[in-house]
Amino acid sequence: MADDQVSFIASDWTNDQSYAYSEWFNGPQWAWEYLRRNPEFCIDWKQAQLGFGLSGYDPPTTTVISLEKESALSRWGCLFTTSPDQDAVLASVFWRPDLCPGVLRLTAQPLASSVDAAPFKLAEIPCPSMLLEFPDGPQHLLFRDEGRRLQLVVDGADVMKPVRLVTNGAPGKDIAGAQLRSLHCFNDLRLSGRLYASHFRRTPMPQRLRIALRVLDADHSGASQEMIAAKIFANEYEAGRWHAPGQPLRDRVRRALYRARALMRGGYRTL
Repeated sequence: MADDQVSFIASDWTNDQSYAYSEWFNGPQWAWEYLRRNPEFCIDWKQAQLGFGLSGYDPPTTTVISLEKESALSRWGCLFTTSPDQDAVLASVFWRPDLCPGVLRLTAQPLASSVDAAPFKLAEIPCPSMLLEFPDGPQHLLFRDEGRRLQLVVDGADVMKPVRLVTNGAPGKDIAGAQLRSLHCFNDLRLSGRLYASHFRRTPMPQRLRIALRVLDADHSGASQEMIAAKIFANEYEAGRWHAPGQPLRDRVRRALYRARALMRGGYRTL
């Protein structure tokens, strides 16, 4: 692999169990799985690391500071991510709030303010978190718990200090449902220090996304379309559908490959 690319080791596409880790993925996790396989993104990610610095680690929070006002990864729909060689269970990915309705929008008021809201002290939340800061911009928080993630964007006072957090009680129709789910998740996190699985929706048709991911990895490994058919659609291949009139299995492989490439190149945003 070229020196300007990130080392990426894909799962064994010939074995469906190699993708078992994706069984309960939600939309943002599937989006990351496709994005991190994009060679152009990997090149941009490596270059973008020059614009970030690790400010410090104040358990359980790691602080990352951007040296630029705008992230170099913005065109990919991200603000910051850990390495593309980390799958969605391990990676920390900050999505652009304007593209991801599940990013909870909050405003931090000083503790001395008269706002009727319980004090929030980040240092007292045991769940590991990462704080991302941009010059003159809002703060971004990402909480991590057993593969689950909750992302916040916070305007106002410094969230590293005790504050009172408030949210818009009437968000736009296009994000209202996602904001409400994230708010419930955050309230449980604030009270218990955990991100409960019950707050995270499994993406519809995970098997279809899993097959497309296997097909994409097979394609990247140099496998032919017939090899893909023989391994991923083994029952149909053994039934002779590869050479059947009308070429139904060939068409299925082509469609899966087209869908996988489309998801990698930008379609992941719809997830």
